Amino acid sequence: MEKIIREILDGNKEKFREIVRKYNADFLRIAFHFAGDWDDAKDITQTTLIRTYRFLYKFKLDRAFEPWIYRIHLNNCKSAARRLKWSRTRRLPLKEETLVTEGIPESAPVNPLVFKQILSLSPKQKAAFILVEIEGVTQKDAALKLGCGESTLRVHLARAKENLRRKLRLIGVNDEF
Repeated sequence: MEKIIREILDGNKEKFREIVRKYNADFLRIAFHFAGDWDDAKDITQTTLIRTYRFLYKFKLDRAFEPWIYRIHLNNCKSAARRLKWSRTRRLPLKEETLVTEGIPESAPVNPLVFKQILSLSPKQKAAFILVEIEGVTQKDAALKLGCGESTLRVHLARAKENLRRKLRLIGVNDEF
């Protein structure tokens, strides 16, 4: 990756396509789990890639690239999720079912009721849960991507699971975590 980054910094803009190809699908899935809508996820992912390109000159080549780019993406997801949550509270759905399943395709890996509760977690808990439990990232890699220690990640994950259990019990859904 260092060679690709050097080439981009030396003016070969086409090399950035390799970064896009490598991370686009993962970033899109992660963004969907934060936003709950594929169009919003595409916008979030595109913003992440634009920011990555714009700030690539700040990347220190002696460091690992993946935690750096994931940190940009996860921070972008968290910010977008806060904005989307605020804008969605201003729109009143016609029916409660619309709110629960809005933007969630039938092929989504998570039950819409559970997904709605995941969206309501704090940003750190949501990020830890999405990376480890939904995306299947190891705890070590998730900690690197979130820029925290493994023990901190385990705390966020444990709190996320406990909050999900509590929220699901309140709406009458048995927990599976």
